[in-house]
Amino acid sequence: MTGRDYRGFLSQHRAGPREIGRAYESDKLLIRMTEGLGSSRYTAPDYEKLKALALEKKISGNRSLIKVNRLAAISRASQEKSLLKQHGMVWQREVGRLDAARKRAESEQDSFFLSSTSEQSEISMFMLEAEDYQMELEVDRKAFKGATVDPLWTLREDLQAWLTENSPQFHPGSPRHEELAEQHTRITETIDSVKEQQQGILNKLWHEERALEQDLHSNYLRGLFAGAEKWVVEGIPTEAQVLICPDMELRSSVLLEFGLLDQKYLVRLRDLDKMHSDVLRSDTGGWDAADHFAYQVIVDQYPHDLSNRRALYIDRLRRQLPHKTRNDIVAHEDWSLHHRFYVERRRTLINCWARDKQELYDKAVTVFADACLAEELRQATAINRQRQDEICQQLGQKVQRWKEQKAEAMRLEDEIASQQRRQLEEQRAREEEADQKRRAVDKQKVEAYHLKQRKEQEAREKENKKRLADIQEAMELQAQKDRERVAYREMLLEERKQRQQDERRKEAENEMERERRLDALRQMVEVHVENDPQRVFQNTKAFKAHLGIGVDEDINIQKPLFDAKGFTAEQVTSDPRFKLEQALRKAGLHGNPYARAMMGHTKPLKPPRRDQESTVFKDLAPT
Repeated sequence: MTGRDYRGFLSQHRAGPREIGRAYESDKLLIRMTEGLGSSRYTAPDYEKLKALALEKKISGNRSLIKVNRLAAISRASQEKSLLKQHGMVWQREVGRLDAARKRAESEQDSFFLSSTSEQSEISMFMLEAEDYQMELEVDRKAFKGATVDPLWTLREDLQAWLTENSPQFHPGSPRHEELAEQHTRITETIDSVKEQQQGILNKLWHEERALEQDLHSNYLRGLFAGAEKWVVEGIPTEAQVLICPDMELRSSVLLEFGLLDQKYLVRLRDLDKMHSDVLRSDTGGWDAADHFAYQVIVDQYPHDLSNRRALYIDRLRRQLPHKTRNDIVAHEDWSLHHRFYVERRRTLINCWARDKQELYDKAVTVFADACLAEELRQATAINRQRQDEICQQLGQKVQRWKEQKAEAMRLEDEIASQQRRQLEEQRAREEEADQKRRAVDKQKVEAYHLKQRKEQEAREKENKKRLADIQEAMELQAQKDRERVAYREMLLEERKQRQQDERRKEAENEMERERRLDALRQMVEVHVENDPQRVFQNTKAFKAHLGIGVDEDINIQKPLFDAKGFTAEQVTSDPRFKLEQALRKAGLHGNPYARAMMGHTKPLKPPRRDQESTVFKDLAPT
């Protein structure tokens, strides 16, 4: 089919059992394949087809990967949109609350000013001075705005007008280019000077703002507000020291209870501080004051009854504090919970301390009043001394029972506090367990997805192996067909040789016949005429033939006038190019560029003569 000389396949290579075991057998086979000799033991794979198949698989895999990435991006975008929507709802609720609080504060401020500036108010003079100071501040603000902000807006409007007027003429070819360039330089210098002045003003305002913030955060101002921590004065209250009791022993024992009560609560407070020493190391948990304030504000914005509250405010914190990692936020969350528990517990202890001390004082007043009454009764009658002792004993028993009741109450409070702490830890553990379950479910989904991917990959590998086996089987069949084709070509070659021999014999016979005819023609045209001057006046044979005189009646009319110099049907059908074109046409491949290239490179049986070589298609590019 390709017109290749298959006689080159005949070689002296031996493939016997003795030769196969030699060490250089593979090298000899490699040399044969590189030189184009070929072998039935080796089938060259179709690399172009394999490359096309690999490229198709690669493109399919890339498309699948793009789809997976697109789905993942859509999922992330949907999740992000849902989170932002929930954050927006929380923020809208917080904006409404802050707006209401601002309006309420403004209303309270206005009502406070109105009530304080009235003549009946005790601080009317102070409030009038504050109102005058507020008016002075408003005047200063307007003056500052007129001196700094308004000139900037005027300068901006002037610059816009200058640009609108001169921008069409601001090009190198304009006659006013130099003048406009000078104006532009002066304007630039003016703008730079204004920027420096504004920067200086901003720095000054920033320093004033920092100074005011430091003054507002001073301990003196903090102590003036109710937000300061409540504390109980240690020792015996002054009111209890001035109480009168006729029984000094009872008085000293009752007053001693104040010291014992203070010592007991101080020990509990010290134990609480020692238990939460890691919380007391810093007021902000190791964070900056601004970051800690932002954390508190954001966490307070999300109500406790909100679903998935912890995940939402952690996501909000990670967005608003990008320099903090999730571990930092979780650690600060733990610190905040422990700090809140510490503050609440400390406040509870101090309130209980104040309450117990007040109750002890009220009890002391009652006991001392009873003692005074008993003393009066004792003074009234000495007979009732035994009764007085009994009363004192009863009072002592009452005090003892009261102490026992207080100890029991303190124990119950400790149990309640520990129970609250356990509940808090259990709630935190439940949240962590729910988070772990969610992560386990996600992990199971990922594992199921990976298992599905592995199964699909195994199925693809099986399909590829099956396809490879089919390809190998097809290649074996193709090799068998090629061997049959080679044998068929050898047979055709022998037939062609026989035809060529017959043609050469016919050509020799034709040549002999031609020489014979030429000899006959020579004999016919040879001069045999005798000298006859009268022949000029006689009729010629052509004239006689024209008149039909002496014409031979046995002339072969079917004989051609001239010998044919073209190609016979046998010569055309035996040409390799004709056979290749017919085979490609039957296979439906004659329009393929590769088939056209094959037909163009196929050589005829005999090369054309130089004088008959065609140069028509030499200038055409091969397709």
